[in-house]
Parts: sequence; structure tokens; C-alpha cells
Amino acid sequence: MKTENFETICDDGVKLKGILLIPDHPKAVIQFNCGTGTKKEFYLSFLTYLAENDFLCCLWDYRGSGDSYSGNLKTCEFTFSDYGIKDMPAIKVFLNKKFPDLPFMIVGHSAGGQQIGFMKNLDNVKGMINFAVSAGYYMNMPFSYRMKAYFYFYIFTPISVLMTGYVKAKTFGIMENLPKNVVYEWRNWLEKKDYFFDAQFYGTTVPIGHFKNYTFPIHLFWTTDDTISSQKNTETYWQHIDSKEDITFTKLVPSELGLKKIDHFGFFKKNMKDRLWIHVIDKLNHFI
Repeated sequence: MKTENFETICDDGVKLKGILLIPDHPKAVIQFNCGTGTKKEFYLSFLTYLAENDFLCCLWDYRGSGDSYSGNLKTCEFTFSDYGIKDMPAIKVFLNKKFPDLPFMIVGHSAGGQQIGFMKNLDNVKGMINFAVSAGYYMNMPFSYRMKAYFYFYIFTPISVLMTGYVKAKTFGIMENLPKNVVYEWRNWLEKKDYFFDAQFYGTTVPIGHFKNYTFPIHLFWTTDDTISSQKNTETYWQHIDSKEDITFTKLVPSELGLKKIDHFGFFKKNMKDRLWIHVIDKLNHFI
């Protein structure tokens, strides 16, 4: 296996950067979409495992974050929905051109799976696997986590924007730094039970997309102890999704796997290799 840095350009001229993990004999390409404000290197162990099982993996940063950050975040006007409308399609175009003969699949975590339906070019997707993809309604989160979310969105964010012009969270170990409009749009969605499917946004500030007419199989892994993607938020999101192929679900219960917790990010920790990752490989092989 080898790794290769790459960059590509979106239709609006924004440059995206990432890493390719290329097996000696790849049997399919996987576009991996990260969660919001998450350092992409967090996912490297998981994607290295997929590459060791002959899946060529693309790990990349959204506009305005990580290696795709350029310019001044203070004057940046990027929005949260730009991730799905502009960034994800650009990565797919790049991968389809570079590896035209390989089957193509998508794996997404959190927002990386939520916004796939905004992509305009889903014609050759063989299948999609999602982790912790749900709505994010505050009231369906545990009380203690809801208070943390309120603090981030309604206290920390406006103060940070006032002082710096963007959400300077990395210094405080909260998450990566983000443009202000990314966080503001995200906050607006979180206030609604149906997230961006709420009538205030869906078909107005965001496109209708392909959420009701996917043409490929989809599988979701979710965990009962997820503080963000709770069972209620998970059920709400997937009520809005339809596909011509099967949509299936795996519920993970930490205690049944000999774990104290999984939560929103535990899917990608090394202790999940034999508990979960092996089953992800089975799903991906089934897609092709």
C-alpha cells in the first residue's frame, strides 16, 4: 500500500486537499466523508484497515478546514451545506477521473453521511455505508450533552466570532476551527426536529437533492449510547430517506461488545477492528 497527497478544485474555484490510501491491487474506490470539524487524521487507522483489505480510500478536508484551509477564515463566507453541494461532488469527480475503472462507494460519518443527498453526481455509486448519521435536534440529546451544545453554539461561537471573525475552537480542544457561517447554518438546523428537512430550509436554503431517490444500497451503523445521534434523532433522519435498493441498519450496544462506550466517535478506534471493522469489510464486499 502507498499513500499519495492530492488536491482538486471545486466548481466555484475552492481548492480541496486530502490523502489517497492506495492498495497494490485495489478492487474499489471509497470516498470517505468526515464528520464536521473533525481532524481527518482521526480516521486514518480505520481507513488504513480498509486499504489493507484492498479498498482504495480517499480521506480529505472540507473547505475552510484542515489542509483545505486557505486564506482568511475571518472573511470566509463558506456555509455548512457547501460541504454536500460543492465539496463532496468535487471529490467524486476527481476520483472518477483518476480511477475510472474501479467500482465507486461512499462511506460517511455524521455530517459526512447526512449531506450525501445534496451531491449532484451519484449515478455510478455501488453502495453507501454511514456511521452515526442522524438529525441533530437538541431536545433528543441527553441533557448534559445538550448543555455542552448550547454552550458551543450560543455562547462560545458568538463570542469567538466577535473577537476573531470565525469560530476559533481548536485552541480550546473543542474541534477544528470553522468559518462562522458553517456553524451558524449548522446551529439553525439543530434547532429543528427534522434538521435540514424542515420546511424552513428544505427546498429553499438547501436543495431537495436525492434523499428520496437514491439508487444504491445503504447501510447505517449506529450505537445506543450516541449523545448526538440518539435513537430518536436517527429515526427522524432516516424517515426522510428512500432508495430503490435496500436500506439496512446495525444497532450497536456497547456492553454487548464488551465496551463501556462507543458514543459518536468510537466506531473508528482501533479496539473496533474485530468488533466492527471486519463487518464493514463484509458490507463493502457485498456491494461489489
